[in-house]
Amino acid sequence: MGGRSMKKSTPVENATLDDATLDPKVLETIGRALKAHYDDLVQAPLPDKLLDLLARLEKEEQQAKLENAEKKPEENPDASG
Repeated sequence: MGGRSMKKSTPVENATLDDATLDPKVLETIGRALKAHYDDLVQAPLPDKLLDLLARLEKEEQQAKLENAEKKPEENPDASG
């Protein structure tokens, strides 16, 4: 058996980067599967923990706006008349 490998090479092993294209039907199938998966994710409801966090952030943002609105007349003495 002098030094030669008995292993048969497959087309994938012999492929070059130029040969690495997928069949359009395979690409279409992959695309449909990905779209279905991400559509499900987009339609899924947000977890309660995230909704609570968003509500808390919105509340803090509103409070900061009110505090800034109250401070502005004090910072500008000409605005009081």
